[in-house]
Amino acid sequence: MAENLGRILVVDDEPFARTVVRRMLEVDGWEVSEARSTQEARALLAGEPEPVALLLDVLLDGESGLEYLERLREEGVLVPVIVMTAMEDVETAVRAMKAGAYDFLVKPVTPERLRTALTHAAERRALLDENRDLRKRVRQEAFGRTLVGESPAMKALFSEMERVVETDIAVCLLGETGTGKELVARWLHENGPRGKGPFVDINCAAIPETLIESELFGHEKGAFTGAAARHKGKLEQADGGTLFLDELGEMAHATQARLLRVLQEKTLVRVGGSETIPYNARLISATQRDLTAAVRQGSFREDLYFRVVVYPLRLPPLRERIEDIALLVHHFIRVFRASTGRPVEGITPEAIVTLEAYTWPGNVRELQNAVFRAVVSARGPFLTTADFPDLSPDRVPRYQPRPYPARPDGPPTPAAGLQKAAMAAPSLVTMEDHERAAIQQALDASNGNVRAAADRLQVARSTLYRRIRALGLTAAS
Repeated sequence: MAENLGRILVVDDEPFARTVVRRMLEVDGWEVSEARSTQEARALLAGEPEPVALLLDVLLDGESGLEYLERLREEGVLVPVIVMTAMEDVETAVRAMKAGAYDFLVKPVTPERLRTALTHAAERRALLDENRDLRKRVRQEAFGRTLVGESPAMKALFSEMERVVETDIAVCLLGETGTGKELVARWLHENGPRGKGPFVDINCAAIPETLIESELFGHEKGAFTGAAARHKGKLEQADGGTLFLDELGEMAHATQARLLRVLQEKTLVRVGGSETIPYNARLISATQRDLTAAVRQGSFREDLYFRVVVYPLRLPPLRERIEDIALLVHHFIRVFRASTGRPVEGITPEAIVTLEAYTWPGNVRELQNAVFRAVVSARGPFLTTADFPDLSPDRVPRYQPRPYPARPDGPPTPAAGLQKAAMAAPSLVTMEDHERAAIQQALDASNGNVRAAADRLQVARSTLYRRIRALGLTAAS
């Protein structure tokens, strides 16, 4: 019995053709799945394991094989596709290869020709898998540098980002202000197939309606008063890269119509011009508005909505990922300590509890600004609740602090949660070393007196006792 080489998906609407190909493949040890249409192929392609290659007939009922191939590549499916046709047509072959076909076979296919094509496709697939694994490891490292979070909400977001990063699909980022939409957009660009191209962003709410079309589409010299020279618009500047439309929901209705035409026809015309210019960029948009409601109200075009919200990604507000606050605070302390030169080494558990109780209407951006102000004005090596005066009690108690996991040697404590956060992020382990040194220095200066050391560090005596035990230090009293 031949060795199982993997699965091949055969897409052909002729039963006899599928039977002939299946018998040839099974003799060599391939496992074969059959589909009569592209709809059936989609369902089988989503199964496990993913096929080594796809044999695709050009002439199918409904969606043609070439249309399906183009859609697969837009969706980022990397399975090598071998196109088959009964006609030796140069034009069809050229179109198939431009659409991303790995090989092109003319029926009837000989066993030798099919065997050669599949052997090369399998080698190609192995290389693609190896490259994909490498890129995934690199992307995971990039997550830690740009998007900090280990909460279920952030893990779900990271998973969705992984699904679309290698595609050209139009992504719309939905979320409140300050949730990091631009960070996500840049990550998708830098780690996607267009990462070497330009990343061009435009805030649709920040540019007056009278200038937005010129900024987006460009203009010719003399197109309007003040147009002293030809200007390339953002869409043209993004050629080969990514166009990021921030605050898309604020775009004027007339501009929406013109943008829709560009997305449909993949061409644009500058304001005051007649030359047709190819448009070739990935579109990522962002909004904090409810676009479905805007469509119902008539302020946002429904046809444009379906062009830009092909794959929506929702960014969770900070109040839905409270467990990430400790990680974010330590991350910002490390960043701001380096940029300001301030000798801040960490934050007290009580301060973390205070930060976790606040609602953060400005989300991560508001937390970042609060930590920056605290680092700049800090009076000791550890940030305390006093370093966050804006978080007054009347602004805090809508959300309760999250429960901390219990330690084996005692009840749940804020220090245990802080310890867990440090262990979860290897880059933060040195914070414990700094904490140990700061506490030891305070103890030495106080001749081992815990009460005096606690006053120096501006922390509760009970908290200092817990940290002394956790860090393996000794104290006189």
